[in-house]
Amino acid sequence: MPQANDLKRYRCSEIFSQSTGVEIREAFKAHEEGGLVTERAGRVQVRFFKLTPKTKPDEVTQIRFICEPDEAFALGVMIAQVAASSAPCKEKLAPHKFAGNEQAAETVTTLAVEKWERGGKSGYALTVGRGKDFISVPVPLGKFLFAGEFLKSLAVEQCWVERPEKKH
Repeated sequence: MPQANDLKRYRCSEIFSQSTGVEIREAFKAHEEGGLVTERAGRVQVRFFKLTPKTKPDEVTQIRFICEPDEAFALGVMIAQVAASSAPCKEKLAPHKFAGNEQAAETVTTLAVEKWERGGKSGYALTVGRGKDFISVPVPLGKFLFAGEFLKSLAVEQCWVERPEKKH
């Protein structure tokens, strides 16, 4: 069991639904040259996960979406706009694309926020998709708006870079 002095503190917000969840937390991206870290920059990680056990060995149970600070801020603004809409709507961040190795196809990850209406019910959701895998987290309005405000606050705090000091 970890002791109090083994614990690491970081800014984080978690939202849980019946079978899924989303964690929004601080992160960083490291740039390496020759195995040495030459620069680090602030990022915001949005990690979606399933609370249910795997049913197939290759089943995806979590998907991470790493945002640059301005992208996380834009996501927070989108959440406020969707929440203020009088009609159902969906907004998406620009997709993240990563080229795999020569055999693998390009991986595309999308993150969307929505106000939905189905069968006389309505609500809000944050959804991530990667290829054919999707994880959606339905959230009540208060938590939806809090996620937006937290993203904006964290985005500003994560706007930093660490580089070697240049001698003049």
